[in-house]
Amino acid sequence: MVHGFLGYWFIRKAMWASPSSIRSNAASIKKFYAFMHQAGKVTTEQLESLQDTIKEELPDWIETVKRYDDLDCDDPFGRGI
Repeated sequence: MVHGFLGYWFIRKAMWASPSSIRSNAASIKKFYAFMHQAGKVTTEQLESLQDTIKEELPDWIETVKRYDDLDCDDPFGRGI
């Protein structure tokens, strides 16, 4: 679900969305999951899955927000429209 939030919803709905805000939110979510893991609310597998997802997809999210801010780009989310 982090992909849907940082890679789509946040970019469209947060006027302050930028590469640095995407990075900052990703770091915050990772810290929150680490806390939840320590509290026993999130399994090791869930924590590692989230960390892997963020590590793998963060560059794409950053490129997407750059395209979204580019007025010349007609398809910032790469949906083939």
